[in-house]
Amino acid sequence: MKKTLLFCFFFGSFFYAEGQSYFGYRDDNYAGIQGAIFNPSAIVESKYKAEIIISSISATGQNDLYGVNFIHVLDRGYDLETSANKHFKTNNKGNFNIDALGPSFMMEITPKHSVAVFSRVRSVTSLVDINGELIDEVNKKIDGSNSFLITGGNPNAVTNSWAEIGASYATVLLDREEHFIKGGLTLKYLMAGVNGYINGSDLSVAFNRNNANPALSEYYSTGTLKTAASYDYQNGENAGFDAASAGVGMDLGFTYEYRTNCHNCAGNRYKFRVAASVTDIGKVNYKNIVENTYNLTGRVTQNDIDNADDVFDFFDSNYTKVSSRKGVKANLPTTVHTNFDWNIDNMFYLNLSSDFGLIDAKKINAATIANSVTFTPRYETRQFSFYLPITWMEYSGTQIGAGFRAGPLFIGSGSLVSNFVSNNSKAINLYAGLKIPIYN
Repeated sequence: MKKTLLFCFFFGSFFYAEGQSYFGYRDDNYAGIQGAIFNPSAIVESKYKAEIIISSISATGQNDLYGVNFIHVLDRGYDLETSANKHFKTNNKGNFNIDALGPSFMMEITPKHSVAVFSRVRSVTSLVDINGELIDEVNKKIDGSNSFLITGGNPNAVTNSWAEIGASYATVLLDREEHFIKGGLTLKYLMAGVNGYINGSDLSVAFNRNNANPALSEYYSTGTLKTAASYDYQNGENAGFDAASAGVGMDLGFTYEYRTNCHNCAGNRYKFRVAASVTDIGKVNYKNIVENTYNLTGRVTQNDIDNADDVFDFFDSNYTKVSSRKGVKANLPTTVHTNFDWNIDNMFYLNLSSDFGLIDAKKINAATIANSVTFTPRYETRQFSFYLPITWMEYSGTQIGAGFRAGPLFIGSGSLVSNFVSNNSKAINLYAGLKIPIYN
């Protein structure tokens, strides 16, 4: 087995370049179901009599280790290790998120009551306290490696994917002259997908180079490591969704509007809108997953690493298994969302939204997001909208994106501008979707 592959898995350093989804578009009054997955109250008194989502997908990744020029990345032969800007620390972090909506439907039952049903597949990968200095050393070719001693600390890497079928209901709670309040609730049935994690405690690695025979160079390690995987990597088992390993989830949200009876404001009566929600309350039960705990005190040679066929085999062959257990629960990435939308002049809006995770990223098997705050100037009409989201992301700094909605199609990115003007871009977000809108 290649040295880099083993040690990347060993110390949770599969670094993806969260998070969140649909930057800019989700705040549009015509976002429909994409807005409702962040706040279920959005579906009532919306711009649609009904809406059918054919499909949509959003992918977001960020880290604080590698910064790249994405124009160069598109060139063939780009080498991350030699060409990227590297920011090695003892506690590097990263987060990767995929959010895909399948066939989904929302409908206004009465002017004050609406429902929605959606299908969704999601994947969240979170990495915290990864020792970038150690990654730098173990990624070097053996012929160029020097002896070193590095304390790895307490790395935590988690990946969790699941499918969900959700049902939302929203209603008007108050409609009194200038003041308007609506609330919504979503219940979700969850089907477990892939879950895996690595959690280290008090790790350290010393490398002693054998100049006469580099293949006999030795790695001395100490500490404790927990590993788990929901399917059999070693025997090539295909990953899939398991209805038997299920769970339930819930979203809850409210929206307040200060209304000015301005009926010509792009069809919106509010001067400003304030919304708050909590999403992804719940857990997925992985019944067949096996967690192993290893005492890493010991030593291995470069030959041991190069000859290993499987990372789990490597642990079993070279370290003491302290304990083993079957069946674990993985929490959903519970998040608080806030949103302030100001109609500054007819079709022009300013929006400020935030996403803050309620799950500790250092917790074992904790699916979580990286926090973010987004400021979005927006132009919005019935058939067309344009967004310019400016987002502070917890791990990667400030990103500038752009997106638009044209009838049934929406395309955008929370990082597009930054990706093409920066030589040190540490995040990327892309989204697109197609729907059938039936306007009110």
